[in-house]
Amino acid sequence: MPSRDFSVEISGEGASEIPRDESNLTVRALTKILGEVPKLKIKIHNEIPSCGGFGASGAAIIGGLVLGNELLQKKRSVADIYNIAISIEGHPDNVSAALFGGLVINARGEDGAYSHIKIPVNGNLRFVAVLPDSKVETSAARKILPASVTLRDAVSNIQHSSLLVAVFSSGDYEMLRHAVHDELHEKHRKKLIPHFEDFEKAALGCGALAFAVSGAGSSCIAFSIHDSEKVENSFKGLIKKLKLDWRVEIFEPVNEGVKVFHDGSSGAD
Repeated sequence: MPSRDFSVEISGEGASEIPRDESNLTVRALTKILGEVPKLKIKIHNEIPSCGGFGASGAAIIGGLVLGNELLQKKRSVADIYNIAISIEGHPDNVSAALFGGLVINARGEDGAYSHIKIPVNGNLRFVAVLPDSKVETSAARKILPASVTLRDAVSNIQHSSLLVAVFSSGDYEMLRHAVHDELHEKHRKKLIPHFEDFEKAALGCGALAFAVSGAGSSCIAFSIHDSEKVENSFKGLIKKLKLDWRVEIFEPVNEGVKVFHDGSSGAD
């Protein structure tokens, strides 16, 4: 809402850890599109877990850009918002999902601009997430990756990423267990996540289609169509057995992208 001064109010997940000044990602994105820090009272309610691996930064950036775009007299195109978001985040993975919803495949062209295709995700699919009580810092998650990879590993990942897209395009989710195989990041990053193998064994033993690190971690997710409650209970039992202060959440796919709601007074909300 309009204000004489700039201010940020935050509630929800990780509220105490999110900046309330100009370093806030939503504010940075808003400033990027407007060209200056706006005199607004900004209220942010975050429902994305802050333990890492769920794309909270991408959602924050898209929120700021879309809000800023609503305040412009001459609005930017969706393509502009998409590429500005990538320039802020540094990669398209999370911002594209927040902007478009569903599964988004991105590729960078020779001119440096990105293009994308969106694939809707089966609404029956569930993501059973294990949320540790500690974060894997992005710098640590990047540092642990090798500077170069073998041709064999590169080819393997091209094969499996192609298979993953085919799984979501065809709806043959039984193939997920093969498609999520990774040689470039997971085998390195899972070392930063305590008890990864224990939770993987528990998930697959309860009928999960696949188990993987979520983003760079520290969260992990099991994919399930019919056995999400079994997987959830298994994870909770394992957490209790290992005496961990972790939590489990079940998420549903969202195929709709960003939405803008207007109230009768401020023009943008």
